Amino acid sequence: MRNSRGRFGLVPWIVSVATVAAIGLGLFHKAVAFSQTDAAADGAPVVLELFTSEGCSSCPPADALITELGSSMKSVIPLAYHVDYWNHLGWADPFSSGQWSERQTDYARAMNLDGEYTPQMVIGGGRQCSGSDAGSIARAVAAARSEPASGRTSIQTSLIAAGSRKLQVRVNAQLLTAAGPGRLVVMLAIYENGLVSKIGAGENGGREITYDYTVRKLLPAFELDATQPGSFVQEMTVDLDPSWSLDHLGVAAFIQDPTSLRIEGASAEYPVAKN
Repeated sequence: MRNSRGRFGLVPWIVSVATVAAIGLGLFHKAVAFSQTDAAADGAPVVLELFTSEGCSSCPPADALITELGSSMKSVIPLAYHVDYWNHLGWADPFSSGQWSERQTDYARAMNLDGEYTPQMVIGGGRQCSGSDAGSIARAVAAARSEPASGRTSIQTSLIAAGSRKLQVRVNAQLLTAAGPGRLVVMLAIYENGLVSKIGAGENGGREITYDYTVRKLLPAFELDATQPGSFVQEMTVDLDPSWSLDHLGVAAFIQDPTSLRIEGASAEYPVAKN
């Protein structure tokens, strides 16, 4: 579903299903030859960023696919952003945010696209395709994994106390080789699985959909000097909204180039409440 408004504002990027046709999942299994063995191959996981909306009739198959990818592949880290520019079509997506729409705009500009659309999948920050096109996603993941990674991350999380709404996160970012001039940003994403939404109106009116990997918060942890290889550690405390389920929250950390938006390395931990 194409956004005809052509939202190409110069927004700083850093400020940043339960009911799906069985044919969709069948297509995935036929088109993608991934296995758990493939998923365990060496190399950093590839970040998959889905831009979706409850106001988009073509999005539910993509929402289901990202759940399938996340559960069947260890070589990817899925994240789903609900954009807000379809909220005017009769239904306001409760998980939508203008911040996610701005992030998608930044990707569209970096990749010289004509505009934003849903569902869109961004692979490793540098490739994109339809979010329901399993074959194209598989090829893009393979291409991303074939490129030498210049960075890696690892994370450790713990709640300050049992049931606490303050999450302590320790991020270790390793820059393996110099990545050119300038700086890189280590980003932290808090996501939630198992969200159920009963859509009351709009193009998906009457449907009940389950969402996974829904991004709740995205923030910069710290910056790296792209010219200086080494290991860097940052500890931070993240406030968790009372409405988020602690048992279904995950954290992802990844290194991103603020100019090209390519992602150099990533890791994730789920669930955070196990600590």
